[in-house]
Amino acid sequence: MYTIKKVSDLVGIPSVTIRAWENRYHIITPHRTEGGHRLYSQNDIDTLIWLKKQIEEEGLKISDAIRLLKQSPELEISPTNQVNEIKHTTFKELTEKLYDYLMIFDSNKSNQIIDFAFSMYHYEDVFHKVFVPILYRAGDDWESGKITVAQEHFSSELILRRFTQFFRILPINKNLPKVLAFCPEGENHQLGLMLYSLFLRKKAHDVVYLGPNTPLSDLTDLIIGNNISIVAISLTNSRYEEQVTAWIDDCLQVNKDIMFILGGKGFEKSKTPQNSYILNADSDWEKVYDSVIKKK
Repeated sequence: MYTIKKVSDLVGIPSVTIRAWENRYHIITPHRTEGGHRLYSQNDIDTLIWLKKQIEEEGLKISDAIRLLKQSPELEISPTNQVNEIKHTTFKELTEKLYDYLMIFDSNKSNQIIDFAFSMYHYEDVFHKVFVPILYRAGDDWESGKITVAQEHFSSELILRRFTQFFRILPINKNLPKVLAFCPEGENHQLGLMLYSLFLRKKAHDVVYLGPNTPLSDLTDLIIGNNISIVAISLTNSRYEEQVTAWIDDCLQVNKDIMFILGGKGFEKSKTPQNSYILNADSDWEKVYDSVIKKK
């Protein structure tokens, strides 16, 4: 008999996922100790390995894999003495597979790998350890001429779609300050903005995400009309910094209570505008949130 931690290590499925599959689908039935701890049999391990293979190799959703198993009792789940055969699928392996499919414009396979990643790991880990490396790599490969602009655009757009889909399902607390997030006109690098917006959405803030290359004109009216309390701006190119800080001063003339969170290399040498906080590469987002935003 194995503890859930040991099973997780053997089959490469997080404990939280094993418990979720057990509670939702009743596909495995671990023994319970007097203290309430789960103990799993070799049959449970074999079942989990089979399910993981269906998701990873056949592209099935977990619900479809379980339905197949329940509806086809004649299916043979081969006992395995070599659980290392399906050890933990690393983030590097997922990233390499996903990148390869993105480069040949295979949206179906790319989305299957992303679905698998989300089924195995926490969504924040998928964003930071799979999506971010891919976006950086695609950008570097495009700049060095290793891939075409079409390949870079396809990769970034597919990942952005998955980002926005996930972004929308997180709950919103209407009592928290509403946020506007954008990159100013001329700025197309939105990766940092995406991740920070996801961070705020996890905190249940309602975030109006405008993305890259956003003209500053008319944004003041948007802020006032939508009761925006916090504005998050990402800038990598310092050539636009003076224009942005001038716009911030104009906004504060209309509403002195607006808070600005500024991130990216474009602001690193900037004199901090009034009512603004600059995030640098070493900033602890949690500490900044607790000390600055949470008090808003």
